[in-house]
Amino acid sequence: MSGWRDSYADGSVTVPADRSSIRVCDGKDDSRAYKAVWHNDNPVDARKAFEVWAPQGGCAADDSFWGSAKVFKLCYGHLGANKLVAWDGCKASIWPGGH
Repeated sequence: MSGWRDSYADGSVTVPADRSSIRVCDGKDDSRAYKAVWHNDNPVDARKAFEVWAPQGGCAADDSFWGSAKVFKLCYGHLGANKLVAWDGCKASIWPGGH
C-alpha cells in the first residue's frame, strides 16, 4: 500500500497516497487504547485537531470533505478502572502534506 503508516504496540494508523482519509486500528481487545489526531490542509477549515478513536479490537476511519490529511499522529493510552481512557503519549507527527 502506498501512503503513510505508523504503529505502536497493537495500534496502527494509515493515510492513503491521496490523503483523502485516515484509518486507525486497535489489533487487540485489551486495556490499551489508540486514536489518530490529525489536521487537514484546508485553511477555511482550520479548526482544532480532528480525532478518530479505534474501537477495542477494531478499526475506525475519518475523512475530510474540505481537504486532505496534512499531518497526523498516533496516540496511545490505557483504559482506567472507570473505563475512561488515560492517554499516555503520542508518536511523532507525520506530515504527508508537507510542513
